[in-house]
Amino acid sequence: MTAASAFSVRVAHHDDLQAVLQIHAEHEAGRSVAISVSKRQAETWRNMMATRDLMVYVAEIGDVLVGTATALVMPNVTYDCAPTVFVEAVVVTPRYRRQGIATAILERVLVDATAAGCNKVQLLSHKRHATDGAHGLYTSLGFEAEAEGFRRYLQGPPAVVRAQRSP
Repeated sequence: MTAASAFSVRVAHHDDLQAVLQIHAEHEAGRSVAISVSKRQAETWRNMMATRDLMVYVAEIGDVLVGTATALVMPNVTYDCAPTVFVEAVVVTPRYRRQGIATAILERVLVDATAAGCNKVQLLSHKRHATDGAHGLYTSLGFEAEAEGFRRYLQGPPAVVRAQRSP
């Protein structure tokens, strides 16, 4: 059985933090690493789980999380008051890439956004992903590269999830 036929996508629970951080750490390192959860990460996760209209989606194979994405529904007074969904941090563990997992996560986001009456879904992707398949994935799901994106980091370049070696 392939991963594509054996995984499911759901909204994350409070107890999924360690596994979500593991996915991000393995994405960054390109390999399996051991991590520990910091107090700041735990506090941020509690805040995320309590934030209305913010969903962290996870893909799991059995009881192992292998992919994640975060979506935030933003109310809007334009577009006949239809909200917009912003998608961030679409990541699949390196071992499980190119097996339909990111596609399934994004399809779930799109279904949920449609059900919520959203006008559009916005997803930013760094230019470096133009050649690694990410942009191809997004266009295959109907996303269009139609806008110029701008960013301004307020605290220097973003700190990526750092693999914190467990003792």
